[in-house]
Amino acid sequence: MVFFAAAAAPAPGTEWSPMNEPADPSSSCTLPELADVDVAAISHERLKDLTCEVLNTVLDKDSVLGDLPNGVTLGEVYLQIAIEHGRAITVYLERFDGIVIPIVVQKNGAKVADLKKSIERKMTLHLKRAGERSTISWRRIWKTYWLSCDGKKIKNNHDLISKYMENNSKLIFVKRFREKNIDDQ
Repeated sequence: MVFFAAAAAPAPGTEWSPMNEPADPSSSCTLPELADVDVAAISHERLKDLTCEVLNTVLDKDSVLGDLPNGVTLGEVYLQIAIEHGRAITVYLERFDGIVIPIVVQKNGAKVADLKKSIERKMTLHLKRAGERSTISWRRIWKTYWLSCDGKKIKNNHDLISKYMENNSKLIFVKRFREKNIDDQ
């Protein structure tokens, strides 16, 4: 059995207009124009584009959320609000190539494992926004490198991050070396 989908037609007595037909995604829409959009008649992709444009416009004008990049995720919005309320801290991760990436972590009760998950999310999002298609084996990264803050290696995933760092601390990756037992000699 074969099903055919019919194209959505305009309501009786109305004509097709630029706002209720699938438009060129490069065209922009303002907030007053968005009120006139017939949501049932436009394509899903066009509706996503319009929503993204309006969201970016609103976020750019906001004093707290204006620093966020276009295409922001809900998690980034929540973390930015948590920073403003003092419930999160920002630490800076310096990569081997010299690029410094800000990582936002919840302050109260956050463990090293939470910090590592935040680094994974931020780096994955950073690569996606840069257009990179490579994937990172985080399991291999954590087996090969320690995180270090102010010369202290962060070894235990169950430790609180407050033991090692505070707001605006700098993190670096340090190569793990096998530690010899003194008793073996």
